[in-house]
Amino acid sequence: MEIILASKSPRRKKIFSKLGYNFNVHPSNIDEENKNKLLPYDYVRDICEKKAFSVWKKNKHNAVVSGDTIIDLKEKIIGKPKSIEEAFKIIKELSNQTHCVMSALSLVVGGKVNTIVDHSFVTFKNLSDDDITRYISSFDILDKAGAYNIEECEQFLIKKIDGCYHNIVGFPLRKFKNSRIEKILKEL
Repeated sequence: MEIILASKSPRRKKIFSKLGYNFNVHPSNIDEENKNKLLPYDYVRDICEKKAFSVWKKNKHNAVVSGDTIIDLKEKIIGKPKSIEEAFKIIKELSNQTHCVMSALSLVVGGKVNTIVDHSFVTFKNLSDDDITRYISSFDILDKAGAYNIEECEQFLIKKIDGCYHNIVGFPLRKFKNSRIEKILKEL
């Protein structure tokens, strides 16, 4: 039985590799629109499970791991920006605010799903328009929830972090350790 990572995230791939797993990558291409108007926790869990099942349906003899990360700002879900202009608006909205980063990780084996969700809190500095423009013109931010990558922006944007750093990167490592998901993967 192979392990398949249903994710395009280079950060998720890197963490999963560092944990010692051998895996193939088959990203899911599901529609991530919040059609059912789910709250952030339910949404990130739902999308993560849908990603895993969509890849598992084509690879039923394998274990499929998927992940998803969102920003929750006062129960408003913030995903990946679709343009530089949208990225600017997102970071402006996060400026001088504390938001919650939620990452989910799902494992589907034999049609059964196990999912974990963790959350961390990030407080942004009070950013000027120039600060925001300088940041978004210096980094690739369009494929990241909230228009930022914690690994690149900590010194530029971040005032304070409370919670699991890897969760902000996109892998809920604190919850993964000693979870049912980790135990199942170690038995494969």
